[in-house]
Amino acid sequence: MKLFAGTPLEIPYLKFKKQKLGVFSLGVLLLLYTALLFEGFLAPYGPNTKFREKSYHPPHRVRFFKDGKLIGPYVHEYVLVNPIFKSYQVDRSQVHRIRFFVQGEPYKLLFLFPSSIHLFGTADGAPVFLLGTDNLGRDLLSRMIYGAKISLTIGFVSIFLALFGGILIGGLSGYIGGITDWLIMRLAEIIILLPTFYFFLFLRSVMPSDISPGQRFFYITAILAIPSWAGSARGIRNWVLSLKNADFVIASVIAGASKVTILLRHIIPQIRHILILNITLSVPGIILGEAGLSFLNLGITEPSVSWGMLMNAAMDINILLRYPWLLSPALIIILTVFSFFAFGYALKDSLDPRT
Repeated sequence: MKLFAGTPLEIPYLKFKKQKLGVFSLGVLLLLYTALLFEGFLAPYGPNTKFREKSYHPPHRVRFFKDGKLIGPYVHEYVLVNPIFKSYQVDRSQVHRIRFFVQGEPYKLLFLFPSSIHLFGTADGAPVFLLGTDNLGRDLLSRMIYGAKISLTIGFVSIFLALFGGILIGGLSGYIGGITDWLIMRLAEIIILLPTFYFFLFLRSVMPSDISPGQRFFYITAILAIPSWAGSARGIRNWVLSLKNADFVIASVIAGASKVTILLRHIIPQIRHILILNITLSVPGIILGEAGLSFLNLGITEPSVSWGMLMNAAMDINILLRYPWLLSPALIIILTVFSFFAFGYALKDSLDPRT
């Protein structure tokens, strides 16, 4: 029998590598967050750039062969034939060659460096819409890329706020004990029992309406974080109870360390793997919460962009049936949520010493 003696990091890493779905999901998440950093480069247009004569334009079909010859990627022009129902017809006589690394609208690369180079565009400057446009003629692909910034960051910011509250409240609750522990846990249980989305709606109802986009992001982040601290606090409290009488904790008490120092420097590091799992498995719920609020026009609003807000355009079933590409943001939300869950459960199995 061959034995392997690895470090505490090597063993989980090797176990994680064997879980193909988890590795694939991690790759998807890395691609999404990389796209977030390079949004201006990847998006052919700005999030609010309008082509008013191209409203509800269907997705361009990228072709490579013309008259049996390979000429590289290109698209045909679409001509509006019914202005009322926004029906388009392909004009095969007009060809727009797709080029890479083209000049376009100015933006800031990595949010810092001015640039105007985009990943792709057309050689003659004609607009290309790989995922179609919305009612104002805005490129849906560009808006989805820019929308990732809010949809993907709001989850982590909210969870870190909730986790900070959970560590502070739950940790002190478990370590202090007594009536303080009882009161905090009863409050946490009440919050856990509340229907989460309706609680979101209640908190949103007390949010000021006349605020800037930055303030709105802060408020929505806080709204999503408030119900989440209770579950974190309850779990952390249970772990603290199991560790508060450990030898290293008793030694710290004898040495004169404060309760906060013992909690943050001695107890919390012992449960860091639990905190990592908590973050990974909680982010999808926050993403769905933001998407739900924005879908109902109660979350992120114009001129900001999020995936949930883009879904608002597909609320009318008649519009959705006529222009099905408006459902594209829902697909990226599903992919993101699935990837987080698959990665989280793979990470959970990798960190579990019993597997």
